[in-house]
Amino acid sequence: MKRILLYGAFAVSTTLFFSCQKASPDEMANPAHSNLKDNEVISGRNGGGEGECPATEVTLIAGQHINSGSVSVTNDADYIYVTYITANGYLLTETHLYVGACNAIPVNNPGNPMPGQFPYSSAHNYANTYTYQVPISLIPAGSCGCIAAHAVVKKLNAAGQVIDTQTGWGNGTRINPNGGNWGMKFDYCSCVPFP
Repeated sequence: MKRILLYGAFAVSTTLFFSCQKASPDEMANPAHSNLKDNEVISGRNGGGEGECPATEVTLIAGQHINSGSVSVTNDADYIYVTYITANGYLLTETHLYVGACNAIPVNNPGNPMPGQFPYSSAHNYANTYTYQVPISLIPAGSCGCIAAHAVVKKLNAAGQVIDTQTGWGNGTRINPNGGNWGMKFDYCSCVPFP
């Protein structure tokens, strides 16, 4: 009986030790949007680990035809994680994100998306990756919705001067099917994580 109690105490203390570690400096360095709590924006989150849902990934299209990276989405039991990852020399200077019902994306009277009205946004100092952590209640586990992932990306030359600036969207279908701007949304179905 003493042996079982000792093993149990060791397991509990080990679990507490590893679950109470502080966030890495990268996780703490990213500024949060003013509507977010400090723990609602994290950096470097990737899905697909044990017990996590597989990631949905789309290309981050800049200037309507340039591959400037990707947008990866996954979820666990509590949060949806949307990660912007740049490529081909582009870096993030702004991101705007909408997650939720497809018919509730903020649009103007002609039906064009208004990224400045999206509920999640952040400015970046030439970042190559950025992750938003949003409540799973926006697309509850086992249901489907839409994600509109907008970004401003820039490319620098060797001297650090900006040589290209583009608007980017996570590749999907046009939010305004009748023309207007080319802003896009893509479908995301959150999974029910397994233990």
